[in-house]
Amino acid sequence: MKKSLIKSLLCCLLWCLGASIVNAEVISTQSKLLFTIQQEGSPVQGAFKKLQGQIHFDDSQPQNSHAHIIVDLSSIDFASTETEDEAKGKNWFNVALFPVAEFNSSNITKTQDQHYSVEGVLTIKNIQKTIKIPIALSHQGSLLVADGQFVLSRGSFLIGQGVWADPDTVADAVIVQFHVVFTN
Repeated sequence: MKKSLIKSLLCCLLWCLGASIVNAEVISTQSKLLFTIQQEGSPVQGAFKKLQGQIHFDDSQPQNSHAHIIVDLSSIDFASTETEDEAKGKNWFNVALFPVAEFNSSNITKTQDQHYSVEGVLTIKNIQKTIKIPIALSHQGSLLVADGQFVLSRGSFLIGQGVWADPDTVADAVIVQFHVVFTN
């Protein structure tokens, strides 16, 4: 009881001094992970419906912050069940062998007020690539919200094999947009 009171007082003191330290969990029902691919020149949009993860964020020392996000690849959502089943199969995400994608940050750098560059390792289909993601962080009441967009090379992760590997059929560049909501 005494330790939790001291911890609460310390957090209040840091808040009053302008430091913002957050340890929070993803609220999956309020978060969105959207993507757009080009198939034969036409945009096709989809989403992943299930995310989980945590963030430890220190606004005064963002380099000491860390985020870990897990995406349930079987939660892929397209306009048709047939497309979803194809995307879950061997030629695309192969969710039977690789059920999740993970992002682990290794460096967070403040680029301007409430904007950051997050560098980390993205793992899809057991292939790891270091990527940088620009994000905007905002406090909305008791929530911390991360918004951003980046371009992913699907070929780098062997997403879309066989006839789907041809970038004239499905472009290599995938636009990924996210809105991730965290709560304490």
